[in-house]
Amino acid sequence: MNFFSFKIVFEYRYARSVKICNVFFLIFFVLIGSVSAGELEKPLAKGLEGITIRSMWFSSGTVTLKNGEYRGPAKPGSSSEIVVKLTDKRALGEVNGKEAAVVVLATDPGGSGTFYDIVLLFMRSAEWSYADAARLGDRVRVHSVTINNNEIIIDMTEHGSGDALCCPTKDVTRRFTVQADYLAAVREARHGSQDTAIIGPVWQWVRTNYNNDTALVRPAGAPGFSFQLNPDGTIKVRGDCNSAGGSFVVDNSRLSVTIAHSTMAACPEGSLEGQFIRDLNRTGGFILKDDNLFIDLKQDTGTMVFRIEQDKRK
Repeated sequence: MNFFSFKIVFEYRYARSVKICNVFFLIFFVLIGSVSAGELEKPLAKGLEGITIRSMWFSSGTVTLKNGEYRGPAKPGSSSEIVVKLTDKRALGEVNGKEAAVVVLATDPGGSGTFYDIVLLFMRSAEWSYADAARLGDRVRVHSVTINNNEIIIDMTEHGSGDALCCPTKDVTRRFTVQADYLAAVREARHGSQDTAIIGPVWQWVRTNYNNDTALVRPAGAPGFSFQLNPDGTIKVRGDCNSAGGSFVVDNSRLSVTIAHSTMAACPEGSLEGQFIRDLNRTGGFILKDDNLFIDLKQDTGTMVFRIEQDKRK
């Protein structure tokens, strides 16, 4: 073999070796990337598919998914089922500095409808924890869910005027912000009327959720446990055995309350009146959602939940 023949063979074998190495490394890095993505996805999918959520469809108020689904009798002894499924529409990101997930659930309560909700979750103690939910509608179509600049964006098709329930045709984009860990439709949050909207109605206490995982719940059927803000800046408060009053200031979705006086009737043992009034004196930011009022307590210690009294709506 002369010099030129040797050179040609060498260059061919070298080029072939380099090509093989390049292909090998390309395959290697693709596989490594796939494994890494898979390993990152597994814990996330596992966590979401076993979440516990609050649901109006269950007497217990909560339901836990298993492998992204729950099936159970619609009523005790009933042959029909309630089916709750986690759809593939979901988004991950940061909301107000917290690691968050938004998922879409489809609930078939055993009738003709299928109801879609978005559920807001926060990562707490290495687990996804339920924060809030919002109804999207019956037999709607959800196309995508994204989190962008602390805003949750839902692209979907809902029913337009004249649409049959089976066949929605109206394409819409729904947007939500998160205030005090609760979902608020953007159209509600941007009205600029929240400050005045809470003045006038009688707000009945439902519960107070504290950030140490404890809660106070208004006793079923108990009278009172309500307050009313008057246009003159005074507040009327009713516990379960006393009436109280004072003043308030509301400004830019923040409520400051000062309870200055109260009747002095003795309350029964176990009464929650003292804690109820104590918390009213520690109010901070608030958000309106439909006929519900959520008031954060100072120093991020909890949230009071109220609703408009049914017989005193304006």
